[in-house]
Amino acid sequence: MTPPADRDETERTVTSDRERSVTDTEDSGRRLSARLGGFDRFLSGRTRAARRRLVAALFGDRIGLTLFLGVVLALSLCWRVGFFIADTYAIANTVVNVAEGHFDIQRIEYSLTLGSQPGLYRNGSQVFGRNYAVAILSLPFYWILEGASALVELRLVLAAGWSVLAAAFAAQLGRVLANRRVAFWGTLFALGMFVCNVWLARPLDPHWTALLALQVSTLLAAGVVAVAVYRLLGEFHDRRVGLAAGLLSTLALPIAFWATIPKRHVVSAALITIVVCAFALSRHPERSSLVRASAYAAVAVLAWLHAAEALVVFVVLAPVDLATAPRNDRRTLSVVAAVFALSLVPFVVTNLAVTGSPFETPRMLDSLGSAGQIGPDGRVSIEPEAPPTTPTPTTPAEPTAPGTTPGTAPPSDPDGGPLGWFVGLVEGLVATGAAILVAVPGRLGQLWGFVDEGISIVLGDPERLGHVFLRSGRVPGIEYTINDQEAIELTVLESAPVLGLLAVAPLVWGRQALTASLASVRRAPAAIRSNPRYQTDLLAGGIVVMFTLLYLPRLPLYSQITMRYLVPAMPVALYGVARVPAVRRALDEQFHEFVRAYLTASLVGVVGVVVALGWIDPALGEAMQFHALLNLAVAGVAALIVVVATARDREEGVATAVGTAGGAATTLFVLAGVEYFDYGEYTFAITRWLSELLPIF
Repeated sequence: MTPPADRDETERTVTSDRERSVTDTEDSGRRLSARLGGFDRFLSGRTRAARRRLVAALFGDRIGLTLFLGVVLALSLCWRVGFFIADTYAIANTVVNVAEGHFDIQRIEYSLTLGSQPGLYRNGSQVFGRNYAVAILSLPFYWILEGASALVELRLVLAAGWSVLAAAFAAQLGRVLANRRVAFWGTLFALGMFVCNVWLARPLDPHWTALLALQVSTLLAAGVVAVAVYRLLGEFHDRRVGLAAGLLSTLALPIAFWATIPKRHVVSAALITIVVCAFALSRHPERSSLVRASAYAAVAVLAWLHAAEALVVFVVLAPVDLATAPRNDRRTLSVVAAVFALSLVPFVVTNLAVTGSPFETPRMLDSLGSAGQIGPDGRVSIEPEAPPTTPTPTTPAEPTAPGTTPGTAPPSDPDGGPLGWFVGLVEGLVATGAAILVAVPGRLGQLWGFVDEGISIVLGDPERLGHVFLRSGRVPGIEYTINDQEAIELTVLESAPVLGLLAVAPLVWGRQALTASLASVRRAPAAIRSNPRYQTDLLAGGIVVMFTLLYLPRLPLYSQITMRYLVPAMPVALYGVARVPAVRRALDEQFHEFVRAYLTASLVGVVGVVVALGWIDPALGEAMQFHALLNLAVAGVAALIVVVATARDREEGVATAVGTAGGAATTLFVLAGVEYFDYGEYTFAITRWLSELLPIF
C-alpha cells in the first residue's frame, strides 16, 4: 500500500505533467495559427497585389474599371436580339461553324436562303464567311451561353449577368466616391432590376446564342473604347479630362448605336484607340518595350479583322513611332518585331485556311452570290468550279523530275528526317518572305489609289464632303428603296455633334502661328521629338485623315445610318476635341458642370423629343431628320461658345456646351435603340416595357 505522502506527490507530478502538456499544446497551436495566419495574410496580400496589377494593366486604375462597367451596363439597356443588317447573318453563321471546328460554312443556322447573306464567299466547292476575328473572339461567350442555356432559361442568364455587373459597378463606384451608401443602394437597384426582368420575361430561344455571343463581344469592345480614351487623355492631363472624354467616346458617338449590332466597326474602334493609347504610354522612357509593342499587336489583330484599315494605321504608326520613340536600340526593336510577328499568326493562319495564301483575306475571294443551296437540315452544298481545260505549257529546256508532271516542282520527301523537316521549314519561310515582297507593294498601291481618290474629292467635290460631314437630307445617288424611301442616313456631325468642336482647331493653330516667333517655328520639329503630347497629336491626326481618305470614295452610301465606315476613327477624333485648350481646361476645372449639362440634356432631350414627335406623328425618316437638324444646331452653338472662349482665353460655358452636345447625341441613340428601329426583341424585359409606353410609332 502506497503511503499518503507518496500518493500526493505522484498526483502533483501527474497534474504538473498534464498541465505542462496542455500548455505545450496550446503554445504549438498558437504558433501554428500564427504561421497559418501569416500565410493567409501573405496569400491575401499577394492576391490583392495581383488584382491591383491586373486592374492597372487593363483599366489603368479603379476609375477606369468603373467607367468600363458603367458604359457596358448603359449600352446594354438598348440591346435587341435580332438582325439589323443582312451582313450579320453571315458573321453569326461563321461563329456557329467555327465553334463546330471548321472554317468553311457547312451549316446555316440563321436565315432561309444564302442570297440574303452578303459576306459569303466561295473557294472551289467550299463556302466561307468573313470577319473571322470577331467570330473567333466571340467563341468563349458562345460556349458560356450554350452551357448556361442548357441549365437555365437564356433570358434569365442574361438578366442575372446584367444585375451582377450592376452590383459590381455600384461597389466600385462606392469605393471611388468613398460612399458606402452608393454601393448599398446600387446593389438593391441591381436586385430590383433582376426581379423586374424575371417578372416581365418571355422565353428566349437558345437558337440565338451565336448572335448573342457576337453582341457581347462588340458590347465589351465599346467598353474598351471608353477605357482606352480615358487612359490616353489621363496620361497627359487630369483624370477628369480622361473620364469626360471616355464617357463621350461611347455615349455621345455612334459607338453607342453600333455597340450591340455586331458589325466590325466598334471592334475596329477599340483596336485603333488601343494603338494610340499604347503609343502615348510608350513615350515614357521608363516603361517596358512591351507597351510599345502592344500598339503593333493591336495593328496585327486589326489586320485579322480588316486588312485595309490595319494597313492605313500601320502606315501612319510605323514612321511616327520610329521617329519619336525614346529608344530604338536593337533589343527594343527586336521585342517590337517579335510581338508584331506573333500577333500576325491568327491573321496568317486564317488566310491560309480560307484562301490558301497567307496574305489573301477572305474578302478577296469571289462572292458566293446565288451559287449555294441549303438542304432541309441547313447543310450547304455548292457545285465545284470546273477546272481549266487548257493544259499548262512547259518549257522544253526545263527537265522534269521522275514521278512529277511537267510544270510542277518535285514533292518534298516527307520521311527525310530532321534534314527534310529543316528543308521544309526553310522553303516555307522563303515562300512566306516572297509572298510578303510580292503582296506589300501591291497592297500599298491599292491603298494609295483610294487615298488619292479621297484627296481628289476633298479638293474638287465640296458638295460630296457636305453630304458626308455636314447635312444629309435626301442625298443624290443613295438608294433609298432599301430603307423604304426613308431618309435615315445621317452625316458625321448630325450623329456626333460633339465632333463639331474640332472646328476650333484652325483658330487655335492660327493664334499660335500669329504669336509664334521665328525661333519657335524653327524649334517646332525638336519640340515634337521631345514632347509626347505633340507626338500623339501627330499620330492621331494622321490616322483620322488617312482613315477618312480611305473611305471617302465610297461615301455617302446606303445603310450607313451614322457614317459607320468612319466610326472607328471617331474616338481618335474626339481625342482631338479634348486637346483643344479651352475644352481641356473646362473639363478639368468644371467637371461637375459638364456632368450636370450632359445628364440634363440627355433627360430633357429624350422627354422633349418624345413629346414633340408624339404631337407631330412623323415617319421614321422625318424623326431621324428632326434629330439631324437638332444636333446640327447644338453643334453650331457649342462650337461658337468654344470659339469665343478661345478668343477671350476664358472657359465660361464651355463645359456646359460640351455636355449639351454629348446629351443631344445620346438622345438620338437612346430613341433609335428603344423606339425608332423595330427589329428583333429586347434582351431585357424592362426595356420592352418602357418602349411600349412611348407614343411615337
